[in-house]
Formats: sequence, C-alpha cells, structure tokens
Amino acid sequence: MGSFFDLERRRQSCRRFSPREVEQENLKQLAEAVRLCPSACNSQPWHVIFATGEAAKAVRAGVQVDGSNPFAETCPAFAVLVEEPAVLKPAVAEKFGSQAFAQIDLGIATAHYCLAATDLGLSTCVLGWIDEAALQTALGVSPERRIRLVIATGYAEAGAKIREKTRKPLSEIAEFRD
Repeated sequence: MGSFFDLERRRQSCRRFSPREVEQENLKQLAEAVRLCPSACNSQPWHVIFATGEAAKAVRAGVQVDGSNPFAETCPAFAVLVEEPAVLKPAVAEKFGSQAFAQIDLGIATAHYCLAATDLGLSTCVLGWIDEAALQTALGVSPERRIRLVIATGYAEAGAKIREKTRKPLSEIAEFRD
C-alpha cells in the first residue's frame, strides 16, 4: 500500500474507459467510502445512486448534453450524487445557517469517492455539465431534490497512461504565516 500522496498523484480524470463492468463489490466499497467521509455535524447530506446496465444508458443521455462528455459512451458505471438537506445541530444552524454545508460536504464525499476508486484500481471523472431534469426523470428523483454531480466510474482503457499533473506552484496557492 502506498502513501496518501502516491494515491493523490495517481488519481486523474479518465476520458478513455474500458467497457469492462465494475464489480458490485467495488461499488459497495465506494458507497462505504462516501458513508465514512466527514460532513458538517455528521449530517451526511447525500444520497448516491449507482447506475449500471440499463440505468447507465439513461445517465449517459443526461451527461452528454450538447455533445459534451463523449467518453461517457463506454463508461460502465456512474455514481449520481443527490443533495439532501443538511441537518445541523441547532447552535451551528443558528450561527452559520447561510453557509452551504451540504454542497461543501458533497465536495468532500466526491473527493473520498474518487480517491477510493483509484485505490481500488478504478478510474473516475467528475461531471458537472449535466441535464439535471433528464436525470431526475430517468432516475425517479423528485424535482425538489438536486442532482449536483455525476461521477463516471470504470476501468481505464488498456494503455491509458497516467499524465503528469500540471498544477500551480505552491507559492501561488499557499502562504505560511507566523
């Protein structure tokens, strides 16, 4: 087992998926990674819908808006993240109610999901350009509930290489003060 930083360096957005199916046990482990991740007041304001087979076909239509995400065509599995209300402790809600804790928590859950997938040998791509209404209809999600993200999940196509990460220098994103 490598270090967290090795895992973080290996994780990348995949745009060349193999049609190989993702094992149900791996999907359950990804659900467990989301279940265990931190959230404000432990509210866990999410519901994850795993779409494979016929359900994946419907999700593909909802993520290929105006020709976007063509690589989703071969992706065998999707995790659809539905935002649920953040149930905060009363004192926290009173003091910080305007903070978008649920959306922050969904970001944390997404990161944990993607890193867990990488650890399992899977690849992911987080998709935010979606047809939310089409996905709500296809998956039976009421219009009052928001679908925030879809995570394409599968095995990278054979021969897909890990790209070297291009990131801003540390000096541009962090400062250290005494």
